[in-house]
Amino acid sequence: MTKTPLVDFEQRGEICVATIRAVKVLDAVNVSEFGREILDYVEKHPETHLLINFCHVHYLSSAVLTELLRIKDALEGSKGSLRLCAVNKDIHRVFEITNLDKVFVIYDDVQSGVPRYERGLKFEAEDESWTKGGG
Repeated sequence: MTKTPLVDFEQRGEICVATIRAVKVLDAVNVSEFGREILDYVEKHPETHLLINFCHVHYLSSAVLTELLRIKDALEGSKGSLRLCAVNKDIHRVFEITNLDKVFVIYDDVQSGVPRYERGLKFEAEDESWTKGGG
């Protein structure tokens, strides 16, 4: 019996959008499966620029915050990056209370997040080039 994935991955230019499928996907029961699916993807696709889409998620256990930090570290270790989008106001409040809104860039939705993420990557590359060039 094949288990239904918790996350759908879709490449949009240089950004990979990871959409979480279920409303309560991020509860204590399946948070480790969520982390495993994303970390497996990151391992198979180094240098991924991942935008996790929370549009279907209405509940978030605190364990998810730890998983997101692990995912961020794994992506940065493989020369990738992580951003989040479509976080509802209650979940956004959790990020604010824990000060993780300062650790993660959070966009309003996928439609605005993908182009803003791409622009941010271009700016970072230009900035790095400028710094290395000594100019």
